[in-house]
Amino acid sequence: MSYSTIESVSKKVDQNFFIQFLNDENGTNEEIDLTNYNDPRVIRFNQIADEVTEEINASLRGRYKLPLSNVSSIIQSISDDRVIYNVKKRRVRDNMLDSEQKIFDNSTKQLQRIERGELLLDVDPVSPNAEGLAREIRVNKSADDKIFNNDVWNKY
Repeated sequence: MSYSTIESVSKKVDQNFFIQFLNDENGTNEEIDLTNYNDPRVIRFNQIADEVTEEINASLRGRYKLPLSNVSSIIQSISDDRVIYNVKKRRVRDNMLDSEQKIFDNSTKQLQRIERGELLLDVDPVSPNAEGLAREIRVNKSADDKIFNNDVWNKY
């Protein structure tokens, strides 16, 4: 099941958005029925929404039980923003506005924060011990970073 629906995305954009970017058949407004699951525009939208859901699940997979028991507003918002971006990208791939690119980049950063455990969701974790950074130590040092390695210490 996708995190985004036409109804949820319609709260952020108007119906003309769907017609402008999903109407490959050039159907008239009377022919388009966004409530009909067999309408080609709805099928296209659902394919994009499924792809975005899979992207999000890839970030959540190590931390949370999938499928999510309840979809948080954070996930809903990330999904809606990414669906809008991907729908629009179908037509204007090379001419995306900076503001749209910034929204997409911010949603990517949020997903990365969720994946690292810096942003916690109110959903079931994979294990009871997965509490985010509270029980994790993140280190970016390696053996090469040591000033006093074993060779230096053996000289004394």
